[in-house]
Amino acid sequence: MAFTTADITTDHRSYAASRSEARARMIPIRSERRVRVGDILLFEFENAQTLQYQVQEMVYTERLSAPGEVAHEIDVYSRLLPSSHVLTATMFIELNQLDAVRDELRRLDGVQRRISLEIGGVTVPAVEIPGIDEDPNSPSETVSVHMFRFPLTDETRDAFRDPEVPAELVVDHPAYSDSTPITGATRRSLIADLALPSS
Repeated sequence: MAFTTADITTDHRSYAASRSEARARMIPIRSERRVRVGDILLFEFENAQTLQYQVQEMVYTERLSAPGEVAHEIDVYSRLLPSSHVLTATMFIELNQLDAVRDELRRLDGVQRRISLEIGGVTVPAVEIPGIDEDPNSPSETVSVHMFRFPLTDETRDAFRDPEVPAELVVDHPAYSDSTPITGATRRSLIADLALPSS
């Protein structure tokens, strides 16, 4: 577990006083972990820092205070923790015209099952992380937010960790086909996620 209930404050007044500072610290971290594919799909790759921040924000906005409630939120978000052979991301479908959301989601039906990483010519399909109340054996409905794991073999992990090997995030859907290279600070940040645990 990368963080525990001891890392989350339930002193809402104290957190409110430092909330703007916490947000300012997270902006550059989250920014370098974001990859936009096309016009309306935004992926944010998660790590312990981004997830702890999201839990803290949830505890604050929902005014949670019981240890069991905080532990539940940690359990929910910890499903998105990366590991030595797994990258994780949240995908946001950004739709500005609310009156067109239903039609646009219908047009993009199934897009969450057409996501992959291409690493040195090898395709790594995304595996959707189901919601808490969803049946993991049933195909999910296309909504505005989806969560994914990208499980890597030793070979694809090592290839991704070599910045000279091209890697890109790919969406291959009949109504939405695009890709974005993963380079620079974003690549370095994701490479750090794949560090092997110390023995």
